[in-house]
Amino acid sequence: MMLCIKKIEDIKKIFAIILVVAISSNALAQAEEDPETAAARALFESAKSSGASSIAGGACVKYIEKKNMTRGQNFKPNGDAYFISIGTNEIKAPIKSISYAVSAMNASILAQLDAKKALVESMGTEMASDILSTTIQKFSEGKKPEFIGMADKPAKEIPNYEDMSTYQKTQVYVNQQLDKYIDPETKDAINSGAMSARDAEDKIKEIINQSSFKDAIKTKASGSVRGMKTIYSNFSVNKGANQTIVCSVGVWSDKLAAQTDAMVTGDYSKLKNLKKGKPLRDVVPSAESFEGFSNLVGTFGTFMVRDEKGQMTVLSYAQEGIKTNSAASARIAFENAKTRARRGIIQLREENITIAGSIEKEESTSESADGMIDYYSKEKSESRLQATASGTLKGDYEFKRWQNIHPQSGYPVAGIVMAWTPSGAEQMDKAAQTLSKSPKQESGNKPPVGYSPSDSDYNSGSSAGDDEEDF
Repeated sequence: MMLCIKKIEDIKKIFAIILVVAISSNALAQAEEDPETAAARALFESAKSSGASSIAGGACVKYIEKKNMTRGQNFKPNGDAYFISIGTNEIKAPIKSISYAVSAMNASILAQLDAKKALVESMGTEMASDILSTTIQKFSEGKKPEFIGMADKPAKEIPNYEDMSTYQKTQVYVNQQLDKYIDPETKDAINSGAMSARDAEDKIKEIINQSSFKDAIKTKASGSVRGMKTIYSNFSVNKGANQTIVCSVGVWSDKLAAQTDAMVTGDYSKLKNLKKGKPLRDVVPSAESFEGFSNLVGTFGTFMVRDEKGQMTVLSYAQEGIKTNSAASARIAFENAKTRARRGIIQLREENITIAGSIEKEESTSESADGMIDYYSKEKSESRLQATASGTLKGDYEFKRWQNIHPQSGYPVAGIVMAWTPSGAEQMDKAAQTLSKSPKQESGNKPPVGYSPSDSDYNSGSSAGDDEEDF
């Protein structure tokens, strides 16, 4: 036994020696780094500590990594495929603005669209690319000869471009390129009169080589998205950043598309008798605790969950800032939030998305006779996204509403969680059928004299007929 313990102690000592040697070797390697590498390493570490290396939507990236998911195609253990994408957007309003809650909701909508955009682009994107590289070298030696005919005339005096000689066309082209790539300082000096025409001409003559590169890309994609639901949302402010970033994780599969199709067609049997899930009250955070309220404030989008009855339920979260302390302002905020939450359910069922974008990048260099090289660059990018959704929504109801002071902005915020269930939709179908029929009056039963259905009575809030046996 003593021998065994001694061997264990010896092994520990060996590992300790190896660890010390490894640490010493690493420290020595860093100490022997050349100054440029050491400076680059210091800049890298500084960027990490300052937050400059933080990626927008990093919380959503960590979420899918924790779930062992990747962006794009994923597979379940049974082999079924599903698609994961992450959308991000920034809250445009300052954090301490009264419009912060509204801007947060706007950003969440755009983040969800950004996630759907990835699915549409993956289904098919038209791309057009145009790359142009131009190099011009101008060199002369000796005395310039005199040209006869139209060679020395300005281009504007030549009536027809097709009649120009190759030399004349080349001269026009070179002049155009030179005019394009002369640095702004020189042009400003000419315009202000600080540089004479002769000085400008001499400066142009000094240019020996010119090289330019232009890259233009145009993209276009469009498609219909049905059944992409949100499985995670988050908003956060990265270290060193001055704007709040909202991110959303979206998932799509054939099964989800079939379920949302069933919502539209009314084939609710596909949405019931599923494996039972959690009660909705356990799924939706409670606004009574700080942790629950913080989760509600940071939750946006439309989720599909199985409830305790085994039916697929849609939960749609929305929020709106309350502008004043009046009851009317709170009521308007709740109504706006409800409308947006209901719209989210329509968007889940089907949304037509069109995406168009363009990127233009240009750069050039001009080398002078004295060896100096001037660099010029210009770039422009545009992106346009349009999403439309429409439909009739029935069977949804308000599951939760909450109100409190927003923890970031310090202003009041109102939130709504709307729910849709297949059983609720079936009930509304029956209600519509019942109410579409005119009531039949039995003989002997007549309304009181003077009574009109349009008459309204004063009511102070009493209740009646709320026993379950009554309905």
